[in-house]
Order: sequence, then C-alpha cells, then structure tokens
Amino acid sequence: MGRREPLLAEGGPQFRALLSEAALRSPMSAPAEWQAQLRHLLVMGGRANVIVQVQLLAAGLHGLPNTDAMFLRGTSGRTVAWVETGYSGELVQETQSVDLLQLRYDQVRDMALSPGASREFIERMLEEAPCEPSI
Repeated sequence: MGRREPLLAEGGPQFRALLSEAALRSPMSAPAEWQAQLRHLLVMGGRANVIVQVQLLAAGLHGLPNTDAMFLRGTSGRTVAWVETGYSGELVQETQSVDLLQLRYDQVRDMALSPGASREFIERMLEEAPCEPSI
C-alpha cells in the first residue's frame, strides 16, 4: 500500500506496468477479490501518470520471464535497475547490465497490447469473470 501512495499524489511519478495475461487470468480464491483487483487496474490505468499494458500469452516467451524490473533514475541522471524474481531481489548498477535489461524490457513492451487495447482486454475479463454464488 505504501508503494502506491506516491502514484496517487498530485504530480506523482510516471509508472508503467507490463502485466502477463497469465497473471491476470490466475484468479484469487474469492471471485469478488479477483474482480476488485481487475477493477483497480482499470482505475490506476486511467490515471495520467500510470500506464498499464498486457502481454498476451500468444506473444510467446520473452527476455524477462518471472522477473519484475524497475528502472530508477537518480538525480544525477544515472539509471539503475531493481530486479526481483520469485526468490530474491538485486540492485543492478553496472551500465552495460542496466542497458541490457532496458533493451529486454523495451522488447517486451513492444510486444504488449497498447494501453487502450489492454484496458479493453481487462474490461472483457471482468465481463467474463465468474460471479459469487448466490445462496
């Protein structure tokens, strides 16, 4: 929750999220919670400083499987990357390694749906989402 506060602030930083279709199609145990998460993505993706894009399974494998990569630009203009896997995290500072991660990130982004098409995809998922059983 603390990570999103800066995004909600007036003049918040630019943020781009590339999400795998597989992650979006993995429902939570309670359908209402899963639907709430999808709605939250739509709300956040509607903000001026947030871009949400979906990487379809049909696009195939890419250079950043099971990896979260965040690019951070310091006040000096130097970019570093924070890379997380399911097991650990690492700060990447070497320019050549950061450049390679940025290239792979750019390639994944280029294969993803546009922000508008991603929004439509998430909206369709909500329409198709299972409902809570009524008693």
